[in-house]
Amino acid sequence: MSEPLAPAGVPVVGWRAQVVVGVALFVLAAVIALDANQLTVPTVVGVGPTAAMRLVAVLVALVAAAHWVAAWRQRARERAGSSAAAAPSYGNRAALGWVLGALLGLIGLIEFGGGFVIASTWLFVGTARGFGQPLSVKSFAIGFALAALIYLFFTKALSLGLPAGPLERLVA
Repeated sequence: MSEPLAPAGVPVVGWRAQVVVGVALFVLAAVIALDANQLTVPTVVGVGPTAAMRLVAVLVALVAAAHWVAAWRQRARERAGSSAAAAPSYGNRAALGWVLGALLGLIGLIEFGGGFVIASTWLFVGTARGFGQPLSVKSFAIGFALAALIYLFFTKALSLGLPAGPLERLVA
């Protein structure tokens, strides 16, 4: 049985594809967790270097489980004969463009000396716009405040270096 076609001729993703993606994600999570467990951990107080890898492995495993749940539900709908009732979603390309543009802007600003605070403010504003928030002074203010707090926390409390730009040099 072939997959139903959408109006634009794009095939609707079936439950089998979701299961395959879920399996691939679960395998990836297992590889990340195995890699984290094989790291030699020096004696440190608090969070060690494997904590982030283990967190990523758990999050990827949760996404895999979500794919399996979605596949199970779609399979149940197809067996009940209501496969046409679930309209496919092709995403919001404008929102994706804003978020990807914000991410590319972050990379460019950091690469060319804009610094962490300005680049992260740009990322926040672009992502907020992608999620439907209009461009406003409020978005810039919230993004700047969060970026400045994160910068201060990492550089002062944790003594970690973040990319410095003109604003960061004023604080240092």
